[in-house]
This record gives sequence, C-alpha cells and structure tokens, in this order.
Amino acid sequence: MFSKEFMRKQQLDKLKLQAKCWSKLGGELAIYQELLSSEIWKNATTVGMTLSEPYEFDTKPLITAALNSGKIVAVPRTLPHRQLQFCRLLPKIEAGRSNFGVLEPVIGTPQISLNELDLLVVPGLAFSAAGARLGFGGGFYDRILGKYKGEVVSCAESARFFSETKWETEITDQEIPNILTVSGWFSKNGGEFKK
Repeated sequence: MFSKEFMRKQQLDKLKLQAKCWSKLGGELAIYQELLSSEIWKNATTVGMTLSEPYEFDTKPLITAALNSGKIVAVPRTLPHRQLQFCRLLPKIEAGRSNFGVLEPVIGTPQISLNELDLLVVPGLAFSAAGARLGFGGGFYDRILGKYKGEVVSCAESARFFSETKWETEITDQEIPNILTVSGWFSKNGGEFKK
C-alpha cells in the first residue's frame, strides 16, 4: 500500500506524460459515448463538473454536450476553509486561476446550490473498482460528497483506474458510487450499474 503523497506524485507524472497520447483520448471517447447514452446522464437537468486541466479527464466535450441538450452546467469555485461553491457555467462568464492554479469562475458568477445538482462528475487522479478515489489532496470533494444526495459518477480512462486500491485510505475519504471506465461501469455496491 502506497502513501497518498507517493501515489499522487506517481499519478501526476504518469498522467502529464500521457496527456496527449491516443490511449487517453481514445479512452475518453469510449467513456463519453457510454456516459452520454446512460440514464444517469439523460435524467440529469443540472450537472456539476470541473473545468479540467490537460492531465485530467477532459470535461469540455461533456460541458458542450450538456449545454447543447439544454442542461445547466455548474462548475466549482474554491472558497476559504477548503470549501467549494458551484457556479452556473455560461460561455460569457469570466474565469481565472485560483490560488491552487485551478481554472474557476470569478467572484460574482451566479451560484447554484449543491442540492440543485442532479449529477456530480467527480475528478480524481486515481480510482479503484471498490470506489476508492485519490484526489488532489485538498479534501474539497470529500467534504462535498459527505453531504451530497444526488447521483455521482467519476470517469477513469485506463491510466486512472486500478482494479485494487493501491494507496492508503482515511476515514474521511468518500467513496465514489459509480466509476465509468473504458471497460464499463463499476459500482461500489458491487451490483450491476443500472444504465
């Protein structure tokens, strides 16, 4: 079992190298196709997701698909005390880099409360078939997931997905109930995912 710090560094190095490789792009295409045809996506009217960085799972096609189908898209903005606030994403909003270097809406962007989100697409550096998630180290999503009641999914191309959890977990870590990979859906409940 690796420490989170070690695993984060390993994953960041690996994901940055693979950012423009076909294996990442091809995996993302397969995942987009599966997610966009799923009931979890079709039933959502308001979707929360990040403005992704090149080494992350690319959310731009999901954002475009959501907006084109009339869904409301909400993206997070960081707040003090490692909190997130979701804001409505419109093409004309202003965005800037946070203190963490993350692209996010500027202050004053219309807010969307957490309970208004039907679906939350959660980012991460690594995921396991059992639902474990290795985040970026701030605990932002663990805090959100502890109180969020809507649908949750994470997308993990091959470099981001592990059949077993290879990193240490903590009691505050929140599991991801549904992980979509190139091989299909994984549910932390062990049951078949209902598309």
